[in-house]
Amino acid sequence: MVDAHQPGFSLNNSVQEVYVNGTWGWPVAWRDMFPVLIQLDSIHLMPNTPDRLMWKDGNDLVEHSSSQVWHSIRRRAEEVDWVILVWFPQCIPKHAFLMWLVIRRKLLTQDKILQWDFTRRKNMNMMCCLLCYANVDAHDHLFFDCNYATQVWIKIRDKGGISSVGPAWNAIIDWLGARANSKSAINFISRLIVAAAVYFVWQERNARLFRNQTTPPDALANLILQTVRYKLIGVKFKECNRVRRLLEAWEIYNNLDDKGG
Repeated sequence: MVDAHQPGFSLNNSVQEVYVNGTWGWPVAWRDMFPVLIQLDSIHLMPNTPDRLMWKDGNDLVEHSSSQVWHSIRRRAEEVDWVILVWFPQCIPKHAFLMWLVIRRKLLTQDKILQWDFTRRKNMNMMCCLLCYANVDAHDHLFFDCNYATQVWIKIRDKGGISSVGPAWNAIIDWLGARANSKSAINFISRLIVAAAVYFVWQERNARLFRNQTTPPDALANLILQTVRYKLIGVKFKECNRVRRLLEAWEIYNNLDDKGG
């Protein structure tokens, strides 16, 4: 047994080895370095009872775990109804993250930057959408009111069963939201397509702004569909005729699981 009044405690020591005769037996050096140790309450030890690591959550004493600690100290916000449109099983993480930023209107578009730095208004080009030069660089315009982004949207929406939805952000989100609880393959694909479109339109905007590189809308649309197709190749779907026809439209075969997926 380790002498609790001497330095050199280890993780194998029990509380009973530190708490001796009704007092905490901290080494002097420890008490000088951590005065809070002196303020610890007295405790009642149960004989022959193993130590347990506990966490005080408010007035409740619970078993310690990293999850329990995190949930007790984190800031909690009201749950939003669009979370499942962004974060869902088999989503593409970098696409989902950007989708999350767009829904929260957190992208650093020029209209937002100009609210902080009015001196940039002297350069009117900094206010223009670099995809079409017909309006300001802003969230609502980029997704997908911009003429360039509209062309991209029209070329990709049929593949996700969204052909009836125009290139307006609120209309797209409303359409997805109305099907938020659906686990059908087509609704899964539609979420992938919208997130991929958001991601690549934003990438194209940045390529023009920072590298002076441009991609035609047809090529960007093909890149979006190709990326979603690669994702779908790695997903197992429940076998049925409707899903088989859907995957064949994507030129994907032998990707069905007769046990469900």
